[in-house]
Amino acid sequence: MLKFLGVWLTSNAIVGMVGTITNVVTYTVIRPSSGYPYWLGFARDAAGISIGLYLFFGGKRIADLAIPGNRPYCHECGYDLSGAAGNICNECGTEFRSPPPAPPALPTGRGNVKA
Repeated sequence: MLKFLGVWLTSNAIVGMVGTITNVVTYTVIRPSSGYPYWLGFARDAAGISIGLYLFFGGKRIADLAIPGNRPYCHECGYDLSGAAGNICNECGTEFRSPPPAPPALPTGRGNVKA
């Protein structure tokens, strides 16, 4: 999904960059006008291209920060605590609460049905 988002964002920004270049040529060479800040269009499109390429070539860090998984992690340093032995982070030494116990599995009701 991140690769698709990266391709979409990059291609959209490239199309926007072509539009910005067209506007610059049109309004500075063909019909000169007042000082429109064209650099805003270039900055927007450059940011879109760079973020899109980052997502395409492995933007897992951004996705992990935006959508945290179900794994426990240290709230101080972000270290993955799924294999921690106690209530202390192995990376930075911060104490943390132990995760709550998992709820018991619900019966499916199909175990003793006779046909």
